[in-house]
Amino acid sequence: MKSEERNYIADIERYFLGLAGKGLMLSARDYGFIRELGERSVSKEMVIKAIAYGFEKKRQMGALEPRGLFNIRQEIEEYLKAQSAESERTEPETAAFARSSIIEQVLRRLDKIIIEEKEGHIRENYKRLRERVCETDTVGSANMYRQFDSLWRGFVEDVFSSLSAERQEQITAAARSRLPDEAKLYDESARGKTLKAFRDEIVCETLGIDNVFTMK
Repeated sequence: MKSEERNYIADIERYFLGLAGKGLMLSARDYGFIRELGERSVSKEMVIKAIAYGFEKKRQMGALEPRGLFNIRQEIEEYLKAQSAESERTEPETAAFARSSIIEQVLRRLDKIIIEEKEGHIRENYKRLRERVCETDTVGSANMYRQFDSLWRGFVEDVFSSLSAERQEQITAAARSRLPDEAKLYDESARGKTLKAFRDEIVCETLGIDNVFTMK
């Protein structure tokens, strides 16, 4: 028996006997139940809470104090089932809260950038991005970060499109110069994606734009 399993069993045994009183010993069936709980990955803390619930439930019913752990198996399972159901209800709420907190951080960054941005056309694009971020909060996408990535790529595309034709050509030429030699072996789609990635990189570099979804 591993020391971790030994400690798990010993701590649960100690807690149960502390409630049940002196002069008692756990049976082989009790130990088997504890091992079963461990195999089901029920934490020691959860088992202890379930035991306390079992004792309290017996007292409320006016029943005799449990003489073995197996005597309150039904109450323990009842408690664990209730806790599992509660966890299933609260996890989506917790995830929604975390999502809202992250979006709130992004919006604060955008508010600060919008105030400080000197270039009018870039400031307007930031404002539109802010509107889109607010909309994602109501959509409730399961993959928030994929959504953020799409929003950011759309924002950079909008910024590039708002530049003069001459500036766009300069940036595109600079992006072509960054293409590796093996790019000539790429198919048209792969070459286009690589060129756009370099172009977006240069847009951010030259205009001093930081990704609002990843910046600290």
